Amino acid sequence: MIVKQCVLAVALFLQIYSVASQEIPSLPTIFSDKFKFGFGGLNDQVVRKGLADSSSPIFKIVTTQSNILSVNCFYPRQVQPNQADFKWDQCAPLLAYTKQFPEKTLRGHALLWPSNPKNNLEWLLVDANGKKVDREEAIKRLRTHIQTIVGRYKGQFQYWDVLNEVIDPNQSDGIRASLWKDIIGPQFIEIAFSAAREADPKAKLFYNDFNEWRPKKREMIYALVKHLKSKGLIDGLGLQQHVTLTEPTAIELDRAISRFAELGVEIHVTELDVEVNRDGRYTELTAELDQQLAKRYKELFGIYLKYAGQITAVMTFNVTDASSWLRYHPKPHLTWPLLFDAQGKPKAAFWAIADR
Repeated sequence: MIVKQCVLAVALFLQIYSVASQEIPSLPTIFSDKFKFGFGGLNDQVVRKGLADSSSPIFKIVTTQSNILSVNCFYPRQVQPNQADFKWDQCAPLLAYTKQFPEKTLRGHALLWPSNPKNNLEWLLVDANGKKVDREEAIKRLRTHIQTIVGRYKGQFQYWDVLNEVIDPNQSDGIRASLWKDIIGPQFIEIAFSAAREADPKAKLFYNDFNEWRPKKREMIYALVKHLKSKGLIDGLGLQQHVTLTEPTAIELDRAISRFAELGVEIHVTELDVEVNRDGRYTELTAELDQQLAKRYKELFGIYLKYAGQITAVMTFNVTDASSWLRYHPKPHLTWPLLFDAQGKPKAAFWAIADR
């Protein structure tokens, strides 16, 4: 009996040791014949700190688990706080990391975000006396903003999110209300893309948005991208994919991506995460919830893989549960939306998509 117990104990130890010492597979390698895999949201303070420390879990995860990165330090408020000044210090630490790995594809996010009061760049539209500038001056300032950024990093970024979250289904023309729209008109969209195209003709230009699976918004996004493509101004569409365990349904998501695939542009999943505790019901990631999350990620990647080739990149937002923006949205709460836990260990969701 004692011998049998010893044998079982040794076997259990070996099993635990095997799992603990198991090398984590590389998702970019697993999906290499389908699409690139990586991370967005690198501007988060937790991620920035991790990327500056080569011994940190975040550094190791980003280094080994990505071949594409969406660098989101280009929000207008950070880059151009006033008309006269451009500031690059916010981006310098992230770019210092990326320069260590020139093989990684880079996306720049985002040149204009009209819906965000902190980043709508509307401070450029008011002169020193508080008077709104005229249309010609507004166009000049928009072009200067975009061309200064894209021109500075010409050749370093393969992709740019030129505009973020411009579509509003509640507007008759589908374009979100903003001072840019008031002064320039809806044409500010074409002007922004044209400025970026001129600044770096080789970079691929994207439009990026959320809730892109909802039918009315889906069709408005479709129409915008189709129009920009007809002008030769756009190369791709970014689907944020901030989803929950139940929304969108697999059918809704499949239908949306199928529709966007008709456009013949590249599609990137740019900001993927799965909210599992929006109402704050859970105080920990239970085994049941962990498995629900894994099942959801497997379902999502099943759809992404269906459109591989049209979908050319998938990125989560951002790296570990400890750095997720959802912890504070819409108010502070516990949540576990990503593939890696707060300590940087792969969760069941990671293994669910790694098992092809």
